[in-house]
Amino acid sequence: MNYTFTIFIPTYNRAHLLPRALASIEAQTFRDFETVIVDDGSTDNTEALIRDWQARADFELVYFKQPNQGKYAAQNAGVAAARGWFFLLLDSDDRLLPDTLERILRHWESIPESKRPRYAGVEGLVESMDGRRVLTTPYPSNPCDISYLDLYYRLGIGGDKKHAIRTEILRRFPYPLFPGELNSRDSITWNRIAHEYIFRCVNESVQQVEYQPDGLTSNRFRIRMTSPRGFQLFFQEEITLHRAWLARKQLRRSTIEFIRFSLHIGLGPWAQGKQVDYDPLWLLLLPMGYIRWWVDLYRLRFKGGNIRNRAVIHN
Repeated sequence: MNYTFTIFIPTYNRAHLLPRALASIEAQTFRDFETVIVDDGSTDNTEALIRDWQARADFELVYFKQPNQGKYAAQNAGVAAARGWFFLLLDSDDRLLPDTLERILRHWESIPESKRPRYAGVEGLVESMDGRRVLTTPYPSNPCDISYLDLYYRLGIGGDKKHAIRTEILRRFPYPLFPGELNSRDSITWNRIAHEYIFRCVNESVQQVEYQPDGLTSNRFRIRMTSPRGFQLFFQEEITLHRAWLARKQLRRSTIEFIRFSLHIGLGPWAQGKQVDYDPLWLLLLPMGYIRWWVDLYRLRFKGGNIRNRAVIHN
């Protein structure tokens, strides 16, 4: 690794927002980093903008352009190209605080060296662009050393968090990709990582965010209907690999979602049963899963139009 950090930006038609993200990188007090941008098939002037920044930036700026494949394919490509020991995701509509990298490194170095192999990285909170509001639930202690599974499923602390994670770990846990699907769930990777690693979580804002009306957060139904295989795999793993962390209510809900998305990808009861070892709860909830599927079909036919053929815009 040539750098301490790789700051990664996946982007799609966000030329009007990228200067804000890049300016926040330029302002970092800690300078041992590179920036990798993967352009996921933009049709605006993103490439010209980045070429201009490459010519004048005082930091390493690497740019790749790929056909539109979605944010998670872009991240896999960014991880493969990264030369930083830590990998930090910065969505194109967000920005770093000036001392973000400096503080993340300081929190990492506060972990005893002998214990660091157990840690995936450092995670913090996000705040509004004006810095007046923290937008996510804080951790129960500061610092809090915990896995994603324990944090989310056992403590019930969710919401948007931002982290720097060891690049070598992300290379072991790439996002699963499916032909024709552009999206998945971030937590499919964090759940897998949590079986082996924990994070040092701190109650400090490390990024400022501005959620866009055309972003992932604002288009949940459309995203799920255009990426059913990714969501089916997520819920399958949730009720099998991560079952021990789920409360009964969550287990019921996730089982229904597994049935719902299995039907969307053409898996009937026999194929579903094989994937969950014919779990009695799955059998009991089959009717509820079918109802969820029928509701989706109604929405797609009478309210969604040609939703399956629409491009999914991502941050």
